Formats: sequence, structure tokens, C-alpha cells
Amino acid sequence: MKDLGRTIDRILKVDPALGEFLIPIKNKWRKFPARTMNYWKELTDVLNSDGLMAHPRRTEIKSILVTTRRPVKKLSSFDQVTPNEKVVGIIPENLADRIRRHDRITIELSKKRVEASMTKNSELAAEVSKKEMAMELAMKRTWYDLKTMFKLWNKPSSYGIRRKDPLLVLVEMVPVAPRLQVMPGSTPSNGAIKLDREMMRKFFEFMGMEPPPDMFPEDDPHG
Repeated sequence: MKDLGRTIDRILKVDPALGEFLIPIKNKWRKFPARTMNYWKELTDVLNSDGLMAHPRRTEIKSILVTTRRPVKKLSSFDQVTPNEKVVGIIPENLADRIRRHDRITIELSKKRVEASMTKNSELAAEVSKKEMAMELAMKRTWYDLKTMFKLWNKPSSYGIRRKDPLLVLVEMVPVAPRLQVMPGSTPSNGAIKLDREMMRKFFEFMGMEPPPDMFPEDDPHG
């Protein structure tokens, strides 16, 4: 709730002449704060009186009384679809709402988990663990519904939920072939990596193993 005294002060900045009507209300409010609701009604009655309905700055005064709530951006952990993911289909609204709600609760539980850890609050940690298990069971039910809806039970691919504003979509995770890491001094050929003599020596040294006696015959002092 707005502060009555501060609200009256803001109105008086718009039109100080209204002090004749509003300052007495403010003084009574200071003296008897328990009757705040009564004084709010008295203030609105004054501002809605016939003499003030045609006030030239009425819109500005009205904006002071009306509480404007800033839109709250809802937290979400869903990423956008990436080029390596194939969109299977749009998730229906009823399931999407369930998934978004699950996601928000999961985020809040993560915050509480951190709080419990930092404050060593064992009771909060136990409460979070209980809710996390319930959320895990609920998500399994959601995945059951998704796989049934999109007929995926006979398709052993990996799937995920992504954001494609303003919708949630089911995507198939397309595996990305890992890049071949070539060791210095080696040359890939037909998918294999050739190791030279020095690299083989270092390999056995690193592993703490003795190489086979016939691997490096030129090292044999009796050869």
C-alpha cells in the first residue's frame, strides 16, 4: 500500500492550493495512523468532489494515486533452438504450461538449495530434497506424455525441450561428430593416427611401463 503522507505531498507539488483540503487529512493520519483506511477514503472523496472533477491537472493527480505495477519477467532456463537440433514439433499449450511451471519451481528450489547450503539449514535442505524428488517424478510423467503424444517410444534418439519464442518445442538432439585431436608430429591417415618412435617412447614413460624388448632394437647395447 502507498504511504498516505507521501501521496499527499506529491499531490501538493502538483497543486499547492489543495493544501487547504489535504493537509488536515495528513495531520489526522499522523495522529491516528490506525485509521489509515478512513483517511484514504476521505482523500479520494475530496479529489472526487464536484469542485475538483474539472481540475486542469486531474490526470496527473490521478496517476499519483494509481499504483502501476512493473511487469515481472518470469525466469526460465530454456535455451533457444540451436542449429544442431531438429525440431520434432510444437508442445501443446496445456503441456507447455505444465513444463514452464515445473521450470519456475525448479529454479526456486535451486535458490533454496544454495541458501540451505550456505546457512547450514538442515531442515530447509530436507524440505528441498523432498520437493525435488516430487518434481522429478512429475517430470517423468511429463516426458511420458510427450513421448506418447509425438509417438517416440520406438525411436531411441535423445530429446530435449527448447524455446522458439513464444513457444516451447520438442527437439531431437543431433549428435555432433567430435573433432579429431591430432598429436604434434603425427599425421592422420584413414582415421588412424601414426605415432613416431619418439612418441611411443614418451607414451611408455608416461604410463610407467617398459616397452617390449623388440620394439626399439637399436637401443639394445648388445645388438
